[in-house]
Amino acid sequence: MSEALIKVDHLVKSFGDLAVLKDINVEVEEGEVVCIIGPSGSGKSTLLRCINQMEVPTGGAIYYKGEDLCSKDADIRKFREEVGMVFQKFNLFPLKTVLGNITLAPVLTKKKNKSEAEHTAMELLKKVGLESKAHARPDMLSGGQQQRVAIARALAMEPAALLFDEPTSALDPELVGEVLNVMRDLAKDGMTMVIVTHEMAFARDVADRVIFMADGYVVEEGTPEEVFGNPKEERTKSFLSRFLQS
Repeated sequence: MSEALIKVDHLVKSFGDLAVLKDINVEVEEGEVVCIIGPSGSGKSTLLRCINQMEVPTGGAIYYKGEDLCSKDADIRKFREEVGMVFQKFNLFPLKTVLGNITLAPVLTKKKNKSEAEHTAMELLKKVGLESKAHARPDMLSGGQQQRVAIARALAMEPAALLFDEPTSALDPELVGEVLNVMRDLAKDGMTMVIVTHEMAFARDVADRVIFMADGYVVEEGTPEEVFGNPKEERTKSFLSRFLQS
């Protein structure tokens, strides 16, 4: 079996006396879509932030292509160029146009020329259905449009994988679908994705593997059919019963 693209090995994260992640072990293969579900406060977003090295783990290791990101010699900047992250709150630069937001990192960090970066950006805006908004500023867009721009911005770096931290949780319900549709298309294209989400139907339809977290632990993981259709752990059953009665 090939080496996992991302491997989380006995990860522990505490904030003072509060243990948020307790011995987490997760592997993500290239081309795999992994959805992480669970109640608020279970450590899902902290896990993503540790993978991205926005939080420094208290213990354990995180490997990307076999290299330990927690090592003092790790090239975190290069890792972040290859593994993009999409946040709840979009994090777009408010004074730059949509086009400016998408082209900034490729020009600055990948040294692409501006015209090449803009051509790529327009292709990506077409992919997310927003080519007509290229010269708009973020405050002229809906939340769903801003999140689609954020996804296009992450894709502009030609990432090997994308991390999504509850990408629809800040959106009005009627705007959720347009973002999930873009993510469905990425899954069909074979993009490696790790997605923290409360969208159970999306996770069931799109994930190759579902991880259920609670109280800082991975309680259960498996295919969507296994986790949603035949959960083994009582904690999983209790959580899912609220979503699967409809």
